[in-house]
Amino acid sequence: MEIRFGILGCGAIAAHHAQAIAMVPGAVLAGAADARPESARTFCEKYGGQAFESMEAMLASPAVDAVCVLTPSGLHAQHAIQAADAGKHVLVEKPVALNLLDADRIIAAGERNHVCIGVVSQYRFADSILRLKGAVDQGLLGRIVTADVSMKYYRSPEYFASSSWRGTWAMDGGGALMNQGIHGVDTLLYIAGAAKSVYGLARTLRHSIEVEDTALAAIEFESGALGYVQGTTSVYPGFPRRLSVSGTKGTITVCEQLITEWEIEGRPRDADLALGGNQRTGASDPLNFDTEGHARHIQDMVEAIATGRPPAVSVREARRCIQLITAIYESSRTGRRVDMKDWGEPAPLHGKKDGWQNDRSKKPFQALWRHIRRKRRELHHQPGGDPRFSGAQWSGEKHHDEHHHRLYLRFRWASDVGWLRYLG
Repeated sequence: MEIRFGILGCGAIAAHHAQAIAMVPGAVLAGAADARPESARTFCEKYGGQAFESMEAMLASPAVDAVCVLTPSGLHAQHAIQAADAGKHVLVEKPVALNLLDADRIIAAGERNHVCIGVVSQYRFADSILRLKGAVDQGLLGRIVTADVSMKYYRSPEYFASSSWRGTWAMDGGGALMNQGIHGVDTLLYIAGAAKSVYGLARTLRHSIEVEDTALAAIEFESGALGYVQGTTSVYPGFPRRLSVSGTKGTITVCEQLITEWEIEGRPRDADLALGGNQRTGASDPLNFDTEGHARHIQDMVEAIATGRPPAVSVREARRCIQLITAIYESSRTGRRVDMKDWGEPAPLHGKKDGWQNDRSKKPFQALWRHIRRKRRELHHQPGGDPRFSGAQWSGEKHHDEHHHRLYLRFRWASDVGWLRYLG
């Protein structure tokens, strides 16, 4: 069975997907689409397939069976749902969505359209992670007592300046954790299991961006084990991701994709186990990784579509990352521990601690709508108000309340796509 993939979004990561598709028997690149049609044409000239003039044209094409959604993070949910509603199977780059509401909408879209939706988390397919997972599942480490991941990465000011959406709540949904560190968070949960509670701190200490560039969180797992997540884009020059799991009988540590520690009580190392060595790391370069993980993802999608089984990383599985990361943001905002069983994003997670963000009523959406309507009325009567709804001419005066002005503009943009995406 041959699965024909279309690529939506021809940015830097698209090359990895095209190369991965070429590596997998049974997978074919059908074509690509981009908001800028000339980008799709240039991409297809290099990698093959049809250059579609628009996303809608690609989704309507019978020559496309599955779509790789590689657009900016804030558009992942919208585009995944549109592809599913068009009857296409979907593979979404991380993060699958910026909030739990959108993740649930994607799950619902897959179920009502009977299509397969997978989420990219390529490090789960690394041999070192599979070996660590096997050791934990077999009980070689005994009862797990600690599990932690450190991602002390660096991103330059030029990285954030290269795209207007980078480092914004509306389109990135977060920073060092939601964007750069989400693979590490996913791998931690994959190995150690579900989190029970979290206490986190998220700060912007180096870069001129909206989202966090430095974060640290203490986690209690359902198993009773303790751990932490550390994520940055502020630490120069950037260091390899380090995942370490310790149990009552031993410790295994993986740096990037290499096992660096394998110490198990009463058990010699396996003969084929090599510690250390050279490794590729995205600590300072987000594209410094090989394509093997993506190729295994494509292979998994081909098999899942052919057999009707769920993909290895489903939206429900990826949702756990979104839940934990947004809970860390909430804990940082409130200064309180968050119990995961109670966490469902009852209010927006970013911005100042005033007004609607402190309304913890049982009906947060009603409170949010009341707040937006009130601010719209206030802005309507203020000098320098937005001419798009006040009818006034733009005066060039600085808005009297930039925070709520930005909130309103995000609301206007979200209305165009049919959802309050800034809730992420």
